[in-house]
Amino acid sequence: MQDRKRLTNILIAGTLTVLILTVFLAFRGTNTAVADTTVVETAVGQTTDDLSDDVATLQAQVEALQAQNSELREALTTMQSREAEYQAQIEAANQTITELSAQSGTLAFGGETLQTRPGGHNHNH
Repeated sequence: MQDRKRLTNILIAGTLTVLILTVFLAFRGTNTAVADTTVVETAVGQTTDDLSDDVATLQAQVEALQAQNSELREALTTMQSREAEYQAQIEAANQTITELSAQSGTLAFGGETLQTRPGGHNHNH
């Protein structure tokens, strides 16, 4: 009978130990899971905030570069139009030089009376 009572006491002690351990682990596990979830949510929130800040910074940089690009395109267009004007002026000046050279050549070689230099020297032979 003592063996039976001893066996019953061991089973009761084991059952109580398992119940207490199960309750302890169940509540401890829930709190840990909640804490881990909170930590993960906080980390995700901070990462999202950091990414939002990075995205905002990048958008500001892109807008600044687009504005600068527009200014550079306007400057390039102005320079190209000026280059076209200068090229037209150079062509006009070259045409004038060609015409004056042609007139000088006609005057110099066209008539013998115009080839006489001041001072009475005549280079016509």
